[in-house]
Amino acid sequence: MALSAALFVFFVGLITPLLMPSLPPGWSIAVALPVMLGAALSGGSGRVLAAFLAGLIWASYCHHQALDQRLAPALDGQKVVLEGRISGLPEPTLTGWRFELADARLVETGEALPLIRAHWYGGEPVTSDQRWQFEANLRRPRGMSNPGGFDYEAWLYAQEIGALGSIRQGQLLEQPAVRLNGLRSRIRHRLDTTLGAQSGGQRLLALIVGDRSVLSADDWTVMQATGTSHLMVISGLHVGMLASLAFLIMAVLARLRLFPARWPRFWFAAPLAVLFASGYAALAGFAVPTQRALLMIMLVLIARLLYRQPGPWVTWLAALCAVVMVSPAAPLKAGFWLSFMAVGLLLFGMSGRLAVRGIWLRWGKAQWIIFVGLWPWLVLWAMPVSLSAPLVNAVAIPWVSLVVVPAALLGAVLELAFGWSWLLWAAAHALDALFDGLTWVADFQAPLRMAFPDWLGWSVGAIGTLALLSPLGRLLLLPAALCLAVLLIPGRPSPEQGAIWVTVLDVGQGSSVLIQTRNHALLYDTGARLSSGFDLGEAVVHPALVSFGLRKLDAMLLSHADNDHAGGALAIQRLMRVERVLSGEYERQEAALNAEQCRAGDSWDWDGVHFAVLYAAGAPADSNDRSCVLKVTTGESSLLLTGDLGMAGEYELLAEDVQASLLLAPHHGSRSSSSYAFIRAVAPRWVVFSAGHGNRFGHPHQSVVQRYRELGAEPVYTATSAAVRFVLNGTGQSMQLWSWREHSRRFWHE
Repeated sequence: MALSAALFVFFVGLITPLLMPSLPPGWSIAVALPVMLGAALSGGSGRVLAAFLAGLIWASYCHHQALDQRLAPALDGQKVVLEGRISGLPEPTLTGWRFELADARLVETGEALPLIRAHWYGGEPVTSDQRWQFEANLRRPRGMSNPGGFDYEAWLYAQEIGALGSIRQGQLLEQPAVRLNGLRSRIRHRLDTTLGAQSGGQRLLALIVGDRSVLSADDWTVMQATGTSHLMVISGLHVGMLASLAFLIMAVLARLRLFPARWPRFWFAAPLAVLFASGYAALAGFAVPTQRALLMIMLVLIARLLYRQPGPWVTWLAALCAVVMVSPAAPLKAGFWLSFMAVGLLLFGMSGRLAVRGIWLRWGKAQWIIFVGLWPWLVLWAMPVSLSAPLVNAVAIPWVSLVVVPAALLGAVLELAFGWSWLLWAAAHALDALFDGLTWVADFQAPLRMAFPDWLGWSVGAIGTLALLSPLGRLLLLPAALCLAVLLIPGRPSPEQGAIWVTVLDVGQGSSVLIQTRNHALLYDTGARLSSGFDLGEAVVHPALVSFGLRKLDAMLLSHADNDHAGGALAIQRLMRVERVLSGEYERQEAALNAEQCRAGDSWDWDGVHFAVLYAAGAPADSNDRSCVLKVTTGESSLLLTGDLGMAGEYELLAEDVQASLLLAPHHGSRSSSSYAFIRAVAPRWVVFSAGHGNRFGHPHQSVVQRYRELGAEPVYTATSAAVRFVLNGTGQSMQLWSWREHSRRFWHE
């Protein structure tokens, strides 16, 4: 079996466990080992099986080890006193500091703890390698789970984080000798002091030390709109440039006759190149793109030292397998696929055909290959696509790589060694000039966000991109375009006439419900915008709407103006067209959202489905009791949405017909709502409690859950089911279609 084929099959084995809802049991690994050895000795096709099993066994073993390192269930939600060392680069937030805590242990028992991702609200500044004692609340790694959304639990697992911590108070114990992370932190602090808080200086800091937390939200918006987010990371291209510098130094020394002619220059240049590249990769915290570049450089240099000439695909596949062997969860990061696929596409698109004459034509073709080829991978990871990216990157990449980065690195050395900052500031101004141009382009076009079609449609689209980039691209233009159409214009599934799809999204401690009829969509509440700046409307609700194929909302109804119900509304209105906004407290939403008053008695019909506002109290009622109550009815089935309505409002509502098959529990299941009289009147088949896991309010209260159970309602919790969809139709044959945590379950999910 060819080496490239063996590496590919081995890689397939390495990533197979990531597709499983649960890992193979430990005993199966012991059983698979002799099978693998027997297949390897059998030769022929048996070696294919052996390569696959080798990858599967190694990855399964590593994943079992990683899961064993998670926080013990007995400590989940507990307040503890612990000691640990600050790891990585601490990140300042709007409300405190976020950082990773390594080598942690409980003070009382000495029990070792996993790597902790901690947030210290209102805490003191911390730096890498300091040792602290903290009082903290610990949680097992858990996040919100929704269609089209960011899988926070997968990201935590890929970062090898086994616990989350909320810190109450801390005490510095030790300022130890400087390690690698401490050196990164000190370099960052020194350069941050020199560059100041101006945007150009902070952007340059992100390029030098790989700390993207210093970039503003506006910077990210501009980069997404122009497809240039990759510019602000220490990329593989930059690592390759540093490695090339070693050979340039040797060439200059040889020309100046400072290097003995009889000595083999390559044997001296190769280790120096690895040293330069490794130092720069370490400065970036060994991110996936730098790992890939460093491994490929090392493989090529080793092959040259051994007088071997491996093909580019063998080198690419070897680096691919090496990264996953070291970190089997690396494929859970979008950066892993985008980095490796970009290099693979360039190998595929630029080789095996007539050469393109002219450096700018070759550079333009490379940008076209990346733009077209990465489209399926951006869709897969629910990332925005910029139509201006090829033209913008054709200018931006050389500007950053040939002007900004060399000046920044040399400027950083001069600043750290001699205190000379003039070159550092010149690099910052050059980067500012680029961002001025990017901002101008971003003002003319917004990034395109597309729904993931399905695996068949995605595969057809990916094949279309490869056909378009192949040597036969011109001949295959028509079939390739048809394949791409499946990817770019996915079909939008919708309910049958007269039916309703009700999707309760997982927005933590808050609520957001999407109601879809055959041709219309209404969003009831939008989740919160947190004090940290994290906007659930932008990060959770909008990606879910896009994943459902929605380009606009016919209406957005905000039950009332509390943050956990309406905080994300501005983001939704900014990111997609909303025909009409209704609010239970319209005076608090009118200016920002152009909202209309939600009035009791308002009603309308869409696709054979009746919408009616049953209740909307005016001032001076309590904010919760001003919640706009919506009932949606189709035939014998109905849905009742009540916002944060309390018992006083519930009693007033009893004058209306409130019977419903599906109920969103008032006020997240608080003791101040869901009276016996109200539950009897509604008589729901299901009641959904939209509340955060382990929230500080204790929602839903157990006495409230028990009331619903006594009266025959089946409780559904977004904290455990994540997003959940119900289908209501006119015949009364309603059902719960899916809960997202079960639908998309993987072994790392809680």
